[in-house]
Amino acid sequence: MSAERCWFAALAAPPAGAWAAAEARDARGAPAGWLAAWRRSAKPVREAVLADPRAFDPDGAAAWASLVWIPRAVRIVFDDTAVQHARRRVLAESSGAVVTTFARDASVFGGALSAWRGPRAAALAAADPFARVHAARVLHVGPGLLGAGAALPAPVIERYAGQPWPADRFP
Repeated sequence: MSAERCWFAALAAPPAGAWAAAEARDARGAPAGWLAAWRRSAKPVREAVLADPRAFDPDGAAAWASLVWIPRAVRIVFDDTAVQHARRRVLAESSGAVVTTFARDASVFGGALSAWRGPRAAALAAADPFARVHAARVLHVGPGLLGAGAALPAPVIERYAGQPWPADRFP
């Protein structure tokens, strides 16, 4: 059996069996679906992408987030200059943020989720560097999904063998 992974998906309805999940609303307060994370070896839903589990916490508080979701028909590799530039900007500018990239496979960038809390959170989400790679949705994410703490210095928002690369260890 393969090792447990962290999967993330944006869904229209509440997810079944998720480890962490929350309802999302757009900047005007209109319902924008559900965001969910699963910790398991097998992909839980067709839409799921690999993510770093440290970005999620079932006890996490609400936050403003920027969700960059790359459609399957669009193929952007992690080594693309735009992705690398966004990564560098996030590491330099995102103090206090929760950040993970998404991996579709060993080399394909599936998007990113960046989240902030506090008085400037909505403005920070609107200025997410990953939004320059592909269109972002600014969402208010309810409690029960997003972790706490600053983005790790590196390379947690990278990928290794199709998974977000662990910053504190190598397989």
